Amino acid sequence: MQDLRKQPLEVRLSALLDGEVAQDEQQELERLLSTNGDARDLFERLKRGSETGTAAMDELVKEPVPLALVRAIKQAPPPREKPGPRLTLKSLLRTIRIAPTGPQALAAGLFLFLVGGGIGYLLGAQATGAALAPQALAALPAKSWLDDIAAYHRVYSRQQRHLAEVPASDADHIVEWLTESVGVSFALPDLTGEGLQFRGARLLVAEGKPVGELLYRNDDDDVIAICFMKASNKAPGTKTQGLDETIRDDIGLISWTRPNASYVVVGPSSEATLTQIAEKASSLL
Repeated sequence: MQDLRKQPLEVRLSALLDGEVAQDEQQELERLLSTNGDARDLFERLKRGSETGTAAMDELVKEPVPLALVRAIKQAPPPREKPGPRLTLKSLLRTIRIAPTGPQALAAGLFLFLVGGGIGYLLGAQATGAALAPQALAALPAKSWLDDIAAYHRVYSRQQRHLAEVPASDADHIVEWLTESVGVSFALPDLTGEGLQFRGARLLVAEGKPVGELLYRNDDDDVIAICFMKASNKAPGTKTQGLDETIRDDIGLISWTRPNASYVVVGPSSEATLTQIAEKASSLL
């Protein structure tokens, strides 16, 4: 570890937070913190800024990846392999010569620290200065039935023996049962042309209302499901809406609405034919 005693106190305290100081310097900084109130205040601000910045980054990486991008990545052809450059003594020496020196590496590290620490410090100051305004809380998106469906699918799609509540062999009962339970008339979609085999059905609950779920498996043994729910009585004039794509982590959902019901096809977000399956299902239901 490098000796940071000649660096500004902010740099030394940040290195202490990261565990990047030698033992003797750590003891020196701890003595300083125990006797110097200004140093303690600075250390606490840096600590809050670091924690807030980390939390903000964690939330950022949770943002869903667009479904079209996931599919484009899956369908993209593999890159052509190009022969790497021939390793010679001359090229090796050239690489060694351009390697940064100790002072250069330290300067680059300090620059990154100041940029990242400044952002974290500002976020920390905002977090400690005021609570989240009620208007901001009101602006947060409300949980929809699609969130419930994604959560159910993440659990049930891992089942093998107990995937369906009623097996596919009892197809007539499934139609009668779900029509009566959900309040939506339907016919079982035949999706063998899309490479799906019907495996049965379940009855779910979303937004406090019954939801019918028809379960299929593809050739990769992935579970694709069709879910439907009766339209709310509070919105009897609901119009027909086209397919809408969304994603919840690793779960892809393609939903549409009709005056009497809401529908969604749910499956792995990497499934390239999910839109095609939804188009077919919407024409058959």
